[in-house]
Amino acid sequence: MRFIPSLVGAAAAIVTLTGCTGDGPDTTTTDATGSPAQQPTTEPEPEVFRESIGLFRTTDPATADLVAVLDTGDVALDLTLHVTDEVVETTEPVNGPAGSVNLWFFFDEGEDNFLTLNIPEAALTIGDIEKQDGLSTLRGTFSVEPSSGSDVDYVLTQTGDVPEATTTDEVKCGEEEAFIADAETLAGDPAAYATIREHWVDSPRMWWAVKATAHSIAEYGDFSDSMAVACAIYVP
Repeated sequence: MRFIPSLVGAAAAIVTLTGCTGDGPDTTTTDATGSPAQQPTTEPEPEVFRESIGLFRTTDPATADLVAVLDTGDVALDLTLHVTDEVVETTEPVNGPAGSVNLWFFFDEGEDNFLTLNIPEAALTIGDIEKQDGLSTLRGTFSVEPSSGSDVDYVLTQTGDVPEATTTDEVKCGEEEAFIADAETLAGDPAAYATIREHWVDSPRMWWAVKATAHSIAEYGDFSDSMAVACAIYVP
């Protein structure tokens, strides 16, 4: 009988240690079957793909980068584009829902190889013609479905908004010498793309102008008025 107190003490110690792991109380919950309950999960927001993109060929790999993003299924886009009202009004939404339009972009391999997106027209903000603004934006989060039709590669359905980013375009519009130098460099050396992009990436309008001008030099041997288009909204 004299050993009973020791056994009781040992049992008490075992119970205490069983409920004490050193990391706090066990908060595991179970469902009706006794299995651990599934905790709700939240899908991470996709990283915003910000790019200036257009009908450029030999000097611009951005279309291929866009396709890689679209292939992930859910995307957040902030694209600066050269799109006019006429293009939107005359584009038929083939294989897309009502209220949608088609946009198309060249790959850098050649003019017969291009990407076509069907997008909600509401996600496209057309530049203000009264301010001589020829640049537009496609901004938002989208679910993406590959299209089985021959006229459209992907159909985008808007699922949310992407806040407008702060840019340095107005300041960069004063860097004409750097603009000309980088456009000429990019026209002659497409491999310099990543290095040149670092300087202009926070200025999507001017980055569009650099690429458009490089394209014009490479394809036609002359400068375009792309810088004037990009900077028109900052002219009093």
